[in-house]
Formats: sequence, structure tokens, C-alpha cells
Amino acid sequence: MNEPELTDDAVVEVAREGGLAYIPKLSGTRKIVIAQLNAEQRQRLVSILHQTLPLGQPPGQPDSPGRGDQRFYRLQITWTAQQTDVLLLIPENKAPPSLVELWRDGEACICKP
Repeated sequence: MNEPELTDDAVVEVAREGGLAYIPKLSGTRKIVIAQLNAEQRQRLVSILHQTLPLGQPPGQPDSPGRGDQRFYRLQITWTAQQTDVLLLIPENKAPPSLVELWRDGEACICKP
């Protein structure tokens, strides 16, 4: 997949989903509005996406993550001006540590000095 351009109208959402039991604390969605990031923060986010996007699969495929009790991360990038989005599922056991940190800490992960 080609890496999408993160323009100011883009919003990145990361959620952890799946598993047999729904536990709200383990499934929180993190939302990052690109327009609110400075150049350094944006570059950190691009680096995380660069590591993550090749591991993702679109939902609804026969081998898409989420079958049975498998946990996965849902990565969605939405552009408000373009009315388009990218939606990928990344198995929890294949997720890079940077994506796990982004989900766990949200914007704080890319905003730290």
C-alpha cells in the first residue's frame, strides 16, 4: 500500500478491538487531528504509519484479523475535505511497538520531546 499523505484535514484513529470479552479500558479509541500537530510531531506519526501500514489488511477479507479471540488494532485515516478514508486491521501479535504506544498513549506518544 502506498503511504497516504497526511494533509491538515486528516484525522488518524487507532483502536484495539477483538477478543472474546469486551473490556472498555482495553478498546479505547485514540484520535489524532493532523492540523493540531507541529512538523516534528507529524513526522513522528508518519514514521509510525510507515512501520504499520505494510502489516495491515482491509476488513472483510478471508484472512483479515479478528477471527475468534484474536485481538487487533484498527487504524483509520479519514480526510474531511476529500471524503475518503483508509481502514486497516493489524493483528495484535504483529503490531509494531510504536503503534501499541500510539494506541496506549494517544497524542502524548508523538508530542513528547
